[in-house]
Formats: sequence, C-alpha cells, structure tokens
Amino acid sequence: MKKLTALILALVMMLSLAACGSGNNPGNSSAPAAGSAAPANSDAPQGGSEDTPVKLRMASVVANSELEARNTGMAAGLMTWIDTVQAESGGSITIDLFPDSQLASGTDAIVSGIQTGAFEVAHFTTGNWASYSNAFAELNVPFLFDSYDGVHAVLEGDIGQAMKDQLEQDVPGVKPLAYISIGFRNVTSSKPVHTVDDMKGLKIRTMDDKLQIAAMESMGASVTSVPISELYSALQTKMVDAEENPLSTIYSNKFHEVNPYICETRHTYTSTFVFMNADVYNSLSDNQKAAVEKANEAATAASKEAAEKAEGEYRDLLTEAGATVYQPTDEEFQGFKDAASSCWDQAKDIMGDARYDALMAALGL
Repeated sequence: MKKLTALILALVMMLSLAACGSGNNPGNSSAPAAGSAAPANSDAPQGGSEDTPVKLRMASVVANSELEARNTGMAAGLMTWIDTVQAESGGSITIDLFPDSQLASGTDAIVSGIQTGAFEVAHFTTGNWASYSNAFAELNVPFLFDSYDGVHAVLEGDIGQAMKDQLEQDVPGVKPLAYISIGFRNVTSSKPVHTVDDMKGLKIRTMDDKLQIAAMESMGASVTSVPISELYSALQTKMVDAEENPLSTIYSNKFHEVNPYICETRHTYTSTFVFMNADVYNSLSDNQKAAVEKANEAATAASKEAAEKAEGEYRDLLTEAGATVYQPTDEEFQGFKDAASSCWDQAKDIMGDARYDALMAALGL
C-alpha cells in the first residue's frame, strides 16, 4: 500500500511540476523556473575539463520568510548549504529553492518525490523517517541529550556517519547529505503544563516515530499524528490540544497563537536532514561532489551556531507575542525524565545492543 501511495503521489507531483511557475528562491533568485528546468545532468557526458552544468530543484517545507531572515538553525543551515554548493562548484551547480511546501508536504510525498526524480534535493526532519528506517533512532531517545555540543559530538562523529549509511541502505534512491540543527523540542498546550502530571489526558501531536510517541504516552498524553502543514488548523479546531517543537518552529508557524502555554521540556533534539536523489548525486563530477561535501560541513556548523543563538531570541519573541513560557524546576524536569525513562529500553530494542552501547559510550553514560 505504501509503494502504491508513493507512486500516486509521485505522479501527481510530476504533473503539478509541469504546470508550476518560477520558484521563490532566496538562495538563487536569478535561476530559471523549476518547472522548466531540465533534469540534472540530462544526457550530458562527464569527465571533461569543465564540469557539466547541473540544475537542482530543492523542496522545502520551511516558510520563505524564515529562510530569508536566516535567524533559525534550519534557515541558516539550509541557506548556507545552497550558497556553498553554488560557490564551491564554481557555479556549475545551481539550485532552485521551493519553500512553503510548494513541491511536497508530508513524509511519503517528499521521499517519493526524491526517489522518482520529481525534484532532486529536499530536507526532512530526522524523526519523520521512522516509517522508512530506524537510522535516526539515536536522536529520538527522550532526555538523552542536554547540550548542543553533546548532540553534535554524535552527529559529526562515527555514529552520525553510521546513521547516514543506514538510511542509504534502507531507502533506495536517497543519498543522505547534511545534518541541519533545529533545536530542542518543547511542549505547547492550550492549558498550563508545569509538571509531568499536567501532561495526563492531553491530546498531543508528535511525529510518527515509535520512540517519540512512546515518550509522550509514558508521560500520560495521547498521541495523534498530524502533518506540520496542517498542525495550526488541528490546534485551532481542537483536533489536538498540544504539540511539541523547538521554540523557533513554534514561533515561525505561529503555534503559540492557538497554543499559548509553552513548557521547556527539552525532551528530544531535532535535526533536519538534506538529501539528494542518489542517481543525480552519482552523476556529479568529483569537483561537484567535493563542493557538496564542503556545503555539508558548512551547513552543519552554521545551523548549530544559529540554533543555539535562536533559543534565547525566540523565547523573548514568544513572550513578547503573549505566550507564557515556563521553565521547569530541576525537580519538575526530573519528573518528566523519570516518566519517559522506560523508553530507553525500547530504544535498545529498536537499535540493537551494539548501536545502543556505542551511543551510551559516546555520551559517557
């Protein structure tokens, strides 16, 4: 059924691209419209003295206004990746960026779009890959990470590379590229949440990942999966009465307007992930692949710096906008952590002993 759904979605996207106009592209505003772009490296020979020009369409669920401002980890990372690819390739790679879910929205649509070549590049939050692969289970263990440095020690080390390798094996046609940091996830709700007891009975939206769902359920909430593009409406109509996201995502999507109470639980860490159609990546010249690798490193570093800075800035913005932002006491935070601790055994079952032990060793736990 998933393959049939993916095929239907891919056909719909390919037809819509044929009618699509020019993309809104902060990173490359002079690039031709994506709908008229030729397939990357179409029938062009490789190995000459000059790199064959490549045009890539990038699907993003992020609002154009956020990308242009570049003041979140997500925006800083994505735009740095685009700028660096184009500069380091000497202009032989150009990227048309389509923000605001113009090309695809939702896990199946984005993954199948890459696999079928409806577009060549996309990014997607690591937690949303769970129905395809458990490659990123390490990032979904609740209350495992407590600092940006701790997360990046994992992302930029052997474990981070192993996660990329597994995704590439599990999902044919997808080439994993760069980790883009977004930040620690926090609970928003229609009523104040200060302790784990306040979570009981909440209808909360989280990503469709076993560990994230288990964490919310262990704290007493009931979970509903809703695409982020539909989440504001779901909160507004009380389909769900709570959700969880980094502060920058909460503000950028205006979730605080319908969920004015924010509790900084910082229960998991969110990274998005840039990936490319594998055939397109393999068709790049060595110079172009080197440009992509430099972009991966630059984007990861830029996103970490921006995400750390954004936490304080967006806490202030949310407060100024009328939201109530609550930081639990040490005792209250420990209550959340204790309630979710049962998920660690589930994480070990999902990852296997070797992966789990390597993760704990890397974190000194």
